[in-house]
Amino acid sequence: MVAALAAAAAITVTGTAQQGQKLSAAADPGATYQWYRCAPDASHCSSIHGAKAAGYTLGAKDVGKTLALTVKTADGTSLYASALGPVASKTAKLALTKQPVISGTPSVGQQLSVDNGRWSVAPTGYTYAWLRCNANGRICVTIASATSSTYTPTTDDTGHALAVRVTASTGAIAQPTLSTGTAIVTAPAGPVATVQPTVTGAAQPGRRLTAVAGTWTGNGAVAFTYQWYRCDTQVSHCSSIHGATGAGYTLGAKDTGKTIALTLQAKDADATVTVYLSAVGPVAASAPAVQPKITGTTTLTVDKGTSYQWLRCNANGRICVSIAGATQQSYTKTADDAGHAIVATVNGVLSTKA
Repeated sequence: MVAALAAAAAITVTGTAQQGQKLSAAADPGATYQWYRCAPDASHCSSIHGAKAAGYTLGAKDVGKTLALTVKTADGTSLYASALGPVASKTAKLALTKQPVISGTPSVGQQLSVDNGRWSVAPTGYTYAWLRCNANGRICVTIASATSSTYTPTTDDTGHALAVRVTASTGAIAQPTLSTGTAIVTAPAGPVATVQPTVTGAAQPGRRLTAVAGTWTGNGAVAFTYQWYRCDTQVSHCSSIHGATGAGYTLGAKDTGKTIALTLQAKDADATVTVYLSAVGPVAASAPAVQPKITGTTTLTVDKGTSYQWLRCNANGRICVSIAGATQQSYTKTADDAGHAIVATVNGVLSTKA
């Protein structure tokens, strides 16, 4: 199991969060160690008497608690490992073997994602709760409505570390665990969207697609630039459409059978932020008036149709590949989906991305 720090330096802790198992940090000559037993939200930590070595064996008192480690290096620098746990009982059938990890840049407006970690048996489902912690990854509070595997930090998160409570379940058994913590969330370098941009219009030749820029805050006025792209059906092999640099684009004969993607850039006095909007299409004479939409967090559901195919894309919703066997209206995300955008086709038409 790997635990990272909210601080710039990192400590690696290995082991399984279960009673009777040993947690270990790499030995550092001249360093001193102190293990702490904390509440499930990594608050109310108490030092564990005698737990001053690089390794610690989890006991009965640790069940249901999180464990934290502070290392003081030879030069006096204190390093704080991410809290780990809650610890499962010795007889628990579901125990964490690799701590979930958050990926992405911890900055306001930049999306983060968490994977599901690894478990002693394969879970059938997961739920998520994002937490705002102090700079050392301790004393965490739940962020209201942040219940997806992805989260975009807001200005309220500035100066805090973030973590996620990932709860795995199989049958009637549920086991929560904390992810690794992020570095301190920084203020945005550039404008931030408080209402995300969208594309409206029907994907039919002769019809016009229009970008709605959304609502932004920034340092001074926010200016927008646009570039429309013509892509294949899985939104890969995209080519910029010459001259299509306005907020609107009228679909032509060359677009038939293709998907259309838009990149929007928002610029303030500090920096430029790039947003990749959900692709639409394929363009067809009988295209639906409304693009299919996805709802849900762990289990995703797309608008009703007669045929479905779920796709795994890069983080921008581009370069998508079909997910084998995912041909139902709903799809439950797996560890393979961490860091990816998910889309679906409904009757061959691309949905918005999740």
